Amino acid sequence: MSCNLKENVIEVFNPTNGQHLKEIPITTDSQFKEIIEKSIESKNYWNNSIPGFRKNLIKKFRKAIIQNMDLFIETICSETGKKKFEGMLEVYTSVEHMKHSEKLLSKVFKKKNRSVGTLLTKKAWTELQPLGIAGIISPWNYPLILTLTPVIEALSAGNVVILKPSEQTPLTTELLKSIWDESTEQPDILQIIYGGGKIGSKLVNAPEVDIICFTGSTKIGKMIAIDCAKNLKPVILELGGKDPMIICEDANIDRAVNGAVWGGMSNAGQTCISVERIFVHENIKGEFVKKISEKIKKLSAGNSKNSEVGSISVEAGLEKIKSQIKNEKKASEIIQGGNDKNGFYFPPTVVIDPEFNGELMQDETFGPVVSITSFKTEEEAINLANSTGYGLSASVFSANKSKGKKIASQIRAGSVAINDVMTHYGIADLPFGGVGLSGIGRVHGEEGIKAFCLQKSYMTNRINLGDEMWWYSKSEKFEGIIRKFLKMYFG
Repeated sequence: MSCNLKENVIEVFNPTNGQHLKEIPITTDSQFKEIIEKSIESKNYWNNSIPGFRKNLIKKFRKAIIQNMDLFIETICSETGKKKFEGMLEVYTSVEHMKHSEKLLSKVFKKKNRSVGTLLTKKAWTELQPLGIAGIISPWNYPLILTLTPVIEALSAGNVVILKPSEQTPLTTELLKSIWDESTEQPDILQIIYGGGKIGSKLVNAPEVDIICFTGSTKIGKMIAIDCAKNLKPVILELGGKDPMIICEDANIDRAVNGAVWGGMSNAGQTCISVERIFVHENIKGEFVKKISEKIKKLSAGNSKNSEVGSISVEAGLEKIKSQIKNEKKASEIIQGGNDKNGFYFPPTVVIDPEFNGELMQDETFGPVVSITSFKTEEEAINLANSTGYGLSASVFSANKSKGKKIASQIRAGSVAINDVMTHYGIADLPFGGVGLSGIGRVHGEEGIKAFCLQKSYMTNRINLGDEMWWYSKSEKFEGIIRKFLKMYFG
């Protein structure tokens, strides 16, 4: 097990060896009520703070994270089973996004003048305002990145935040909270609740919470969307993926192979934008399969320094992966690397010619498994890529840039990488999110901060007249003048 929810505590375990790490008290109903009250008390102060003040606090927070980088890496790896380099990549990606948010704060909240059209006596502009209190529910697969990035965007926007981390990985959040409190001296602006679905549901349904941001499974995301819809509460849903990779006949095969291996196996495949389905042109399929098979057989999942792939973080996830592979009886071949027998490990796996309508091709795997299917035409490849209902991310490999862009434009996904995999997530200015079963809304970039804001429109008079031309009691002569203007200007 990776965690055990008891009546009052979460028992946290290391998935690589079953070692008991710590017990975290589950937030009680009375504590939840107190956290809500503190958030309400702090809301006006933080909502009305100037962007420069928020920027300085986030900068202090970022520097404190780097000062404690080794502790973060150790904590992330102990509760997820990641390799140390993967833990370091979490820190890197997180602080990259933080620094970009700091830069955005200098310009996003400036007043934006808008055109008044023919209403020349008017002046119009827009401004962003925080929504108030943001509820954030984060997942276990990237307990730093997928927690910190929406938290920073919500805080940057001027919202007080109540954060519920996954019960599988609460220790990284516990450390984050400690570093936040110490570096910013603003404990009531970011508060944490711990527990399972029950406390998460309380957060979603709390009338005092103005927006929900959830990262996790499509199944739970749908339930949260229904709850938010009852009160017309805005919601950002970053959900699952079944990411396709299209490899054209003219692609650099060695680069495509290396991209497929890293994109499918890094973090033991437990990434929402992992490569899961590979579609390769039939004329190069044989060479591609040969090369990727050679690489996969050299990879291993385990606890040793020589093993490149870490563990599956959650026992239920491991069972799902095993079930999908067990049911893949019609595949022409299944190729696997090495695997530790102790701990939640699953061998790096390639499935050749899987059943198209099977679980492996239609449902998110979330493990170190990729499938390979051939295609004849670009149209066929695009149809295959768009066949699951998921639409989070994708990749296209082609030596022809125009062709790569053309194919990418026809894939129904929120993000597409051309001749690369997953790197787009690390570009902090690119908005990120999915369509269909992969969710709604966007994080990252300006869009990420704006998602936690109310865009408010303003208008005033440049010249104060006695009344307006559309108010009551206008003469027929005046109406005639307006008619002539309409014909002349718009006709």
